[in-house]
This record gives sequence, structure tokens and C-alpha cells, in this order.
Amino acid sequence: MDCPKCLGELSAVFQGVTNVDRCGNCQGLFFDQLTQALLEAVMVQAGTIDLGKGEKDSAFDDMVYVECPKCDKIMDQRLIEEPNRIRFELCPTCNATFLDAGELREYISPRFIEDFKSLLPE
Repeated sequence: MDCPKCLGELSAVFQGVTNVDRCGNCQGLFFDQLTQALLEAVMVQAGTIDLGKGEKDSAFDDMVYVECPKCDKIMDQRLIEEPNRIRFELCPTCNATFLDAGELREYISPRFIEDFKSLLPE
């Protein structure tokens, strides 16, 4: 599978309640499915899954209309601007999710977690 943002190769990094692939180029994370119910299990592994630097790489943040590598549909952007800025891609068809490098660790921090959960499907 190819990364929806940079078209690098996605490789499996975590298999559990949901499968997680990481792009070898941009380090973005592709979740087969990420829901509110699955988030807690993913959070336990976040430090080993997300290799993003202390601050997320914003080079791919502004990309829109990216295709889901799982079902080839256009992924929706999930977005909150206030009080914290959160933006990531979620496939409306299969609930696959793409987070840029560093976003998982940022969004599961106490400052962001409730807003992040609210953007995920139940």
C-alpha cells in the first residue's frame, strides 16, 4: 500500500485491535480503523508507533483530497480550529485514518485527547 500523502510505502508496525502501518518516507500513520473504542488500545503503543519528532512535521498538513489506500475513496478532513487545532484524514467509507508524523502523540496528550476523541467515529 502507498501512503496517501507522499506515496511512500506503508509497512506494518502494529497489529492488534487495529492494524497500523507507517510510511517509510514521511513517517505518517495509517490505521485500518480508528474509533473511540479502539483509541485506548492504540494509546498504549503510541510511543513505539509514532516516530514523529517532538513537533509534528507540517509539510503534509495542507494536503486535501487524499485517497484512502484501503478503499480508494477520498478521505474526509476532520478538523477543529479552537481551542486546539486538530486536523487529520478519516475515510467516511471504511473508517481508516491517516495521521501525519507526530500527530498521534500530540493528539493523545491531555490537552488534545477529548477533542481528538470527539472527531473519531464511535
